[in-house]
Amino acid sequence: MAGQKRKDARDGGNSKSKKAMYYKTASSTIHPGTSGIFATCNRHKERQCTQELIELFNDEAEKQYNTTEGEASDDDADEDNDDIEASLAKELDSFKAKKADKVKLFTPLDLGCECVIFFRTKKPVDPVSFVHKICSEALTSGTKSTRYTLRLSPVSLTASANEDELKKLALKVLEPHFHAKDQKPLKFAIRPTSRNHTTLDRDQIIKIVASAVGNQHKVDLTNYDKLILVEAFKNIIGISVVDGDFEKLKRYNLQQIFESKSLESENSKDEPTEKENDDTTTT
Repeated sequence: MAGQKRKDARDGGNSKSKKAMYYKTASSTIHPGTSGIFATCNRHKERQCTQELIELFNDEAEKQYNTTEGEASDDDADEDNDDIEASLAKELDSFKAKKADKVKLFTPLDLGCECVIFFRTKKPVDPVSFVHKICSEALTSGTKSTRYTLRLSPVSLTASANEDELKKLALKVLEPHFHAKDQKPLKFAIRPTSRNHTTLDRDQIIKIVASAVGNQHKVDLTNYDKLILVEAFKNIIGISVVDGDFEKLKRYNLQQIFESKSLESENSKDEPTEKENDDTTTT
């Protein structure tokens, strides 16, 4: 008993709340046909990163996809007061069910890899537009919403990491972006990232993906219309296509977005006001 009290004291007397904040991760690998989001963080901060992103993703899903829609109706509002306790219990059950549904949209996977987490997503979540909205809002507001998270990398679809499967995957993911009806020529770039992966080297990946893009589009590494992100992890490879504001959004690195906004704010404080400029000119 005394040992437990000492433990609670070390935890700041808040061991229960800390336990409640811990989100279990599925101990699994990424399977072919999966969509999701890679997240990077500082070393030994994987658990904290997972916790804060679950909160951020669920909040963002409510805004983007209205995941709170379909709340319990008020048909029973005129029930006798004797049923208040039952009504409260029913409302609590409804809240728990809705919360569980939200969590199911994002399943964090324990990859057994330092500094990297993967969140498997389910419809209606589109990883590319979802991450883009989060980063755009962070850049606009400058409000720091995460502490441990670094970069978010959306993955539209995954496949087994071999040449044949990569060809099929590239054709499927790239088709709506580069081979739509009345498609105009685009400037594009390819950016592969490999983690614990040795099957395909960088040149192989670029060659296969560029072939799927086609000759009607031109490579431009600095002023592209579309950027193709390729994520190779162990025996899995994933592809997504992002827009040309990728660099403006600090390559979807939330920490760099917050730092840039903070620096921008500090610089604006140091700039003299219009009145100060006038005074400086006349003296």
